[in-house]
Amino acid sequence: MVVATRSSSNSPVKKRSADTTEATTNPQRQDLKHFILPKDISSEARFLLLQNPCDGNTQRFLFCPEKGLFHFSGISAPTADPRSLLFAPCDPETLQTNPTEDESQSERLLSKGYISKGADFYVAAPFDVAFILIPLILPAKPTAAKALFQPIDDLFEQRKQDDKELRYLLERGRPVVENAMSRICDTLEAGGEQMYRPSEEKALRMIVQKVKNAVNRGLPASVLEKFVKRALEAPILSVKREETVTTTQTVPLSVEEDDSALDSLDSQSSAASTAHSTIFSEASTTSSISTAVDEPTSKELFELQKQWVTLDFILASYLPEAIADRLKARFESGDSLINFAALKDHLRNLDGLKAEALASRSMSDFSRKRGLEDDEALELRVEKKRKQEEEERKRKLGESRGVRELKKVNVSGMKKMSDFFAKKPATTVP
Repeated sequence: MVVATRSSSNSPVKKRSADTTEATTNPQRQDLKHFILPKDISSEARFLLLQNPCDGNTQRFLFCPEKGLFHFSGISAPTADPRSLLFAPCDPETLQTNPTEDESQSERLLSKGYISKGADFYVAAPFDVAFILIPLILPAKPTAAKALFQPIDDLFEQRKQDDKELRYLLERGRPVVENAMSRICDTLEAGGEQMYRPSEEKALRMIVQKVKNAVNRGLPASVLEKFVKRALEAPILSVKREETVTTTQTVPLSVEEDDSALDSLDSQSSAASTAHSTIFSEASTTSSISTAVDEPTSKELFELQKQWVTLDFILASYLPEAIADRLKARFESGDSLINFAALKDHLRNLDGLKAEALASRSMSDFSRKRGLEDDEALELRVEKKRKQEEEERKRKLGESRGVRELKKVNVSGMKKMSDFFAKKPATTVP
């Protein structure tokens, strides 16, 4: 006797197992993310979920004990253009040694590849561990009391218990962490152990060094154009303007004055321009207001603006808002490591010129408002009259010579043709 069992296709356990097997054997079914990692990283490299120092959100980092910490930047393809990525093995030596087999070899390699429906990928960029540690050791608000020298383990004792990813970084990347701590802390060796005390001054010097390194390597062209050159440009208070107004007047010829011209137009349409005369008149108007001379920006101000833009970017992108505002205030003070006093004075002068230019432009627009409205109304009337004259001229050109001759006949006292075809009044029979 055969025992009937439940069909395997209806079993939820087996169905889930089959889906898992299919997803494993066919990677195109999986929702994969693509990461471009640094070259020659250690086999002990590991992904870590650490808090971004700027906003405190947990993000994915790559930590290598030999090369340091890396942060992933997402690069997305335009949504309007559907794109995909092809990942396939490549053997350059084989393709170079056998040129005749390039096509077949390429097909075999591509057949082993993987096509991703999405073209988004993440690139690992170097990230200084010091920015991860600054929010952990520097207070959000300034305090009068000085901190004490402590070992690294004592400074991060509580943090290590709450965050296992940070504990892995502190334990496996001890040399990298110690190097970062020495750049943002005062150090002291006691009892054969290195002691650290958070120092805001050393943190400022580290940031200044990063600003100078970035400026020396060169800023992107878009940043230089938008945030450096445009910020230092002096506003234009007024512009010398010269306008030339051309007036065209068309005088059509009457039928009574030049019948011969109209007769010739009946046979030659190309001579239509002889039926009217055109008068051109030009009037030149010049208006000018004295403006400030745009002096070239000095090299010193240009370099200071590049440093200020880079500094503002670093503080806004790699530090919490409270700490960034406090450090930025230190740079704006008189005892800053970089003296921005000349740049601040120049920018205040430019702000005054921009306000003056805006006020003068507003007054100019107010004074010219009525004149602009009158000019527009005049142009509309001239255009309307020109169209009427053009239609009248075309209507006259369409009439035959016989019709024009009949118009000259004196018909006063004569009955109209419609009178001969009018209905007779009805008569009543007596």
